[in-house]
Amino acid sequence: MQAYPLKSFAFMELAALAVLVLLGFCYVENAGVFSRHMIIHIALMTVAAPVLASLLLKLSSKSASVSTLFAAVTLQAALLFAWHSPLGIGLAMKGHAGTLLMQATLFFSALWFWLTVFNQTGEHLWRAVIALLLTGKLFCLMAVLLIFAPRVLYSMTAINMPIELADQQLAGLLMVTVCPITYVLAAVVLISRWFQTLSDTQSNVTSTAVAAENSSWQSR
Repeated sequence: MQAYPLKSFAFMELAALAVLVLLGFCYVENAGVFSRHMIIHIALMTVAAPVLASLLLKLSSKSASVSTLFAAVTLQAALLFAWHSPLGIGLAMKGHAGTLLMQATLFFSALWFWLTVFNQTGEHLWRAVIALLLTGKLFCLMAVLLIFAPRVLYSMTAINMPIELADQQLAGLLMVTVCPITYVLAAVVLISRWFQTLSDTQSNVTSTAVAAENSSWQSR
C-alpha cells in the first residue's frame, strides 16, 4: 500500500464519518459526555490518523519491519485498554488536561500504527492485514463490553455528573459501527493490492521465462 493509499482509503473514511454522523443524529437525545468523547476519539484514531499517515508516506519510502509493526500494534492496544479502564476514564474525565493527554497519546499511537501498516509493501502486505484484523477485533471487544454491560462501568464525568447507561451504550454502538468498518475495509484494500502484487510478480516471471526460451531457440 506504499503507492498513495489515500485515494483508495478516502471513500471508506467518508463512509465511516457518514455513519458516525448519522448515528449521532439518530440518538441525539441519548448523547452525553461519554458518547461525545467517543466521537472525538473515533475521529482521531480512525480518520485523522490514517489520513495523516497517508500524507506522511511521501516523506519516507522505507518499509517497516515486522518488529516495528508488532510494537505499534501492541502500543495502540495497550493504550486503548488502559485509557478505557475505570482508572483511565476517571483520569481523562477529571479535566481538560486529562482529556487532552488521553486523546493525544491515542492519536499518536494510532498514527504510528497506520504508518507501519501503510509501510508494509510487496510480499509483506499480509502482515498489515493481520494487524488490521486483530486491531479491529480488539475495538469490537471494547465496544461490546460498553454495549452489553448490565451496569455503568465508569463513575463520574469532569463536571461530577454520573455517566448514564444509555450514554455508555451509545458510545459502544458508535465504536462497534465505525471502527471495525474502517479496519476491515483497509484490510480489503491491502488484500486486493497484495493479490495484484502477486499477479504482477507471476507475470514478470512468466515474461522472463518466455524471453529466455525465445533467446535459447534463436541461438540454436
